[in-house]
Amino acid sequence: MNGSLTDGGLFFAASLIIQLASILPLFVRKGRGALYFSNTTLLAGVVTALCATLSGRPFFSDRTIFFPLNAGWFCFDSLGMFFLFIIQLIAIPTTIYNFSYLRRYIDKGRPIGSFMIFYIIMIVATQLIVVANHAIFFLVSWEFMSISAYLAMIFEREKAEVQKGSFYYFAASHVLIFVMYILFFLLHRASGSWFFSDFDLSFSAGMTAAVFILSFTAFGIKAGFMPFHFWLPQAHPIAPTVLSAFLSGVLIKTGIYGIMRCFVFIKPLPEWCGWMLLGVSVVSAVLGVWYALAQHDIKRLLAYHSIENIGIIGMGIGIGFIGAANNNVAIEVLGFGGALLHTLNHAIFKTLLFIGSGVIYQNLGTRNIEQMGGVLRRAKFIALFFLIGSVAICGLPPFNGFISEFVIYSSFFRTARELKRYYPIIMLMTVVSLAFVGGLAVACFTKANSIIFLGSERTKQPHFKLSIFDHLSMGILAALCIVIGVFPHPFVELVNRVISDMFITGTPSSALVSIDWTTFTLIFSSIAAGIVIIYLLKVIHEKKYVHRISHAWGCSCEDLTPRMQYTASSFADELNTVPRGILLYHKKIKFPDGVFPADAHFESHSEDLVDRRIVMPAFYALRRAAAKIEFFSQTDIRYYIAFMLLMITLYTFTAFVWK
Repeated sequence: MNGSLTDGGLFFAASLIIQLASILPLFVRKGRGALYFSNTTLLAGVVTALCATLSGRPFFSDRTIFFPLNAGWFCFDSLGMFFLFIIQLIAIPTTIYNFSYLRRYIDKGRPIGSFMIFYIIMIVATQLIVVANHAIFFLVSWEFMSISAYLAMIFEREKAEVQKGSFYYFAASHVLIFVMYILFFLLHRASGSWFFSDFDLSFSAGMTAAVFILSFTAFGIKAGFMPFHFWLPQAHPIAPTVLSAFLSGVLIKTGIYGIMRCFVFIKPLPEWCGWMLLGVSVVSAVLGVWYALAQHDIKRLLAYHSIENIGIIGMGIGIGFIGAANNNVAIEVLGFGGALLHTLNHAIFKTLLFIGSGVIYQNLGTRNIEQMGGVLRRAKFIALFFLIGSVAICGLPPFNGFISEFVIYSSFFRTARELKRYYPIIMLMTVVSLAFVGGLAVACFTKANSIIFLGSERTKQPHFKLSIFDHLSMGILAALCIVIGVFPHPFVELVNRVISDMFITGTPSSALVSIDWTTFTLIFSSIAAGIVIIYLLKVIHEKKYVHRISHAWGCSCEDLTPRMQYTASSFADELNTVPRGILLYHKKIKFPDGVFPADAHFESHSEDLVDRRIVMPAFYALRRAAAKIEFFSQTDIRYYIAFMLLMITLYTFTAFVWK
């Protein structure tokens, strides 16, 4: 992309320098001083970067911004800028939450310098990924992102669960980068260039299938599509909450970015690619939310919901591929539009939910929902923000999740109406699947909110500490959920512009912007106003009359205990029993015995089918095979040096033959 240097480019370059400069205070100061100076500098850099992003395409300007040392290595097109916007938007509240989250570790005497350094590098590297225009630079940035995330993940490496979960992430990251190397070697061989702007396989049908399979495998592992999802429920729960929020809100979206970027290289795809992605996405969404319903670890539950929502995003992309294959611009716009909107929305409400889970975990000292309860009385605003995120992730009005899912539903109906033949029956099944996912999501977050926030306390916590930074970070994200839900039109226009710039080769379609979004605004504004009015009437009524507080009625039993409340296991038991073979769902029950039973017990557990039946058996088989090779039992370092030299020779010979 050619052009002159603009103020936006200088602005963006300055923001990256500021972000990297936030590492310096960590070497000069210690404790809270280091945290405040470093985090404030990082926050200033990210805000500056967001302002630079908003100054270019496809936001409030038709200009394309350029980097000072461009030389073709950076491309600030609409797709990259949209994902850059998501990265920077989410980095702001997570960095704000850092003030509160890491301060608790400082108070315990734990150094936080290493975590902050890797967190900063991860944020910078993630931004560089989506504006990279050179394959080698893209891969280097990707490695920086992955390794820095891993090193930040092992912040509490003395814990066994951290060692296990981080290893899953580390292994998955290296598998996908290996596949990615093969992918870019193929693209280089076909185009004769390493620059993304030169990758064009539209006239190479024989290469298209291989590139699609490799790109979907590599980026599908990162995104968390089933069956590549196995690392995600292991890594997210054990990571520091700030990192968990960024992992789920942003890092897995780089997989979505990679899939959509590769579509630009090889469009139009054969129709079977769309069907394949649609099928995998439906399975990911349905099983992701069902696995989530069976979880008791709040962060593991949210991790499976990330898989569910990646499935929903994939449904939109699959419909977009089908529309492109059939030269139907309206279907393509609705499919890609729903996918991009849901990518933005999921980043917002999932980050909100992870931060909420972190606030609760740091105060109660447990991630187990079964040991929570009564948090509403300790943290009313945290409960409110968490509820907003829960309603949004369920795709219910008037929040942002409804808007993007509505567009995806519209793409299903448009496909059925315009393509005829067998499409209506398949689209009907897809619609039912997405509706079923929404129903299970409602059940899951009803369980989570009721068990965590309502009832009496199962874990006594005399000092429930909240910070202004907790409320501010969650408040920003909750406000975004409301704003996008009530006023969707600017965000729909933004997404439509990205699609028109990047994916549509003919005349753009108005299928996305022609939806009557003003009616949505009027209806949802009325709902929001009604809720506010009802709340104000309640406050006035309580001031005018006595607010009576009494014990819950317990069927004539006066001494109610937390053990008499619903548990997360019992709440979801019937729904989880149906697919127990897939969920590997099992229960432990001790029935009451006698007239005056002394004890009764019920608990349930679920294991990941792919992890238990495929990944772990393959790992154990590989370990047994490696144990039989005498070389790997050697302790002399010379053997390992010789092995490295042998591998370097092999790689060099392969590269020579390839050339």
